[in-house]
Amino acid sequence: MDKKAIREAFRQSVFKRDGFQCAMCGRSDVKLDAHHINDRHDMPNGGYVAENGITLCDCEQGCHWKAEHHHATGRSYPGYSPEELYAKINSDFEKAWTASENLMEI
Repeated sequence: MDKKAIREAFRQSVFKRDGFQCAMCGRSDVKLDAHHINDRHDMPNGGYVAENGITLCDCEQGCHWKAEHHHATGRSYPGYSPEELYAKINSDFEKAWTASENLMEI
């Protein structure tokens, strides 16, 4: 599977699991993003697994923006730390890491 196909499979599996709505605020009427909870550069094989992804609304200063704040600054908005995002999808860093290790190398 090529990189583009792996990314699209990641997006679709995350969106499907989360019911095609933001896992934080429930919006489905805006652009959605399949957000990597832990940065894809810090995970094996890019972390393109549902265990490391969460559907977030991608509107101005919406949930995706709040989650990305952690990647940019190392500080999390209340409710948007990686641990809190993992809890929303019944996952954790260890599950995400293991699933990522098992992903076909890209």
